This record gives sequence, C-alpha cells and structure tokens, in this order.
Amino acid sequence: MTSPEIPTCNEEVFDRAREAADVVAAGPARSPRPGVLFWLLVLAQTAALIASITVALHYRAEAGRIPDTRPPAAGPQASPWPEVTSAVIRLPAVGGVVGTVVITAAALPGAGQGQFTVSGVITGAMPDTYYNLIGNDCSGADALPDDVWASGHTGANGTADLVGYPWTGAVADSYWLVLDPQSVNRPPGLHGQFAQGRAAPYPVGQSPCPG
Repeated sequence: MTSPEIPTCNEEVFDRAREAADVVAAGPARSPRPGVLFWLLVLAQTAALIASITVALHYRAEAGRIPDTRPPAAGPQASPWPEVTSAVIRLPAVGGVVGTVVITAAALPGAGQGQFTVSGVITGAMPDTYYNLIGNDCSGADALPDDVWASGHTGANGTADLVGYPWTGAVADSYWLVLDPQSVNRPPGLHGQFAQGRAAPYPVGQSPCPG
C-alpha cells in the first residue's frame, strides 16, 4: 500500500474532495461507537505525549550529571516539571461530517517552546477516503506548506481515527487547522495557541488567523 499524496493547499484539497465522492467501499461494516473511539484516542494521545516528556526528562537528567563549575546559587533549587494541558474541542460540522479534536501540550514553566499533538475522530465522512487535519502557524514564520497535524483513513461507515504526530512550537504563537478534504471553500476549523493546549472553533468563510 502506498502512502497518500498530501495536498499543499486548501484549493487542491477541495478539488480532491469532489473527486473522492465517487469512491464506493463495498461490504457490510459495523459502526463503532464514537464514544469508545474518542476515549481510545485520548488515551493514545496522552501515552504518546508522556513518552515524549519521558525522553525529554531523561536527557535533562543526563545533562545534570555533567559537572557544573559555576558557583552554587543561594538556596535550594528544584528541577521544574513540564506543565501538561489538554483541550477537547468539537469540529464545526459541515457537509454531514462531525468530529472531535484533542490537543495536548507540554512545556516547562516559562519556556518559549513547547510540545503538542493534535488528534481527532470523525464520523459521517466519505468512505474509503484519507482525511487530514491540516494547518499552519499564524505568525507567518513557517514558510513550509500547510502542516499535517493528523491523518487517518475512513472505513465503509465513514468513521476514522485521525492520529497525530508530536510537534514543537512557540508557546506564544497561534495556530490553525481544518479538515481535509472539504466540500466548501474557506471551511470552518479551529485556531488558538496549540502549544498551550488552547483552541476555539471559527465559522465557515472566516480567516483562520484573526487580525
């Protein structure tokens, strides 16, 4: 099985959405309960983030073993633990597709960078179709095409888990995402400070980056 080609812009995404409407998946399938999929998604995402934090703490501990020749600071000092934040947001429904997105973030107190993952569950989508949560950084500092935050493949019942990947981003930056493919131009989505585990929906036709 070959990996799907990731579209580089929303216009190409919407063209592919219309082409994908002709795909038909034969054979009966039992529709899984969305609630079960959602909680499995939360557990999987939390486990992935904990693994990332564990690796970061391991390297932090290894660095602490290097002798420090600087004079000791006054008073006891404790190594800070990452602050973990998680948000569960409903995707704005469009074209019969409904979904839920989970954003989980971790950052050391006062740090300028943090780690986050974005995952989702969708139902009512086209069967046998690859879906992605795509987006970018509103700061304009990211010169790359739209990032793929999460991806998954629907079954014959139009349901899919969109599995996310660990990202590192600026805590103060705002990010956005939309579901790909979409049947409308300028689709609705989510925007917010993903590296702080914060996001909110915005409606169809609105710019993903306010201001």
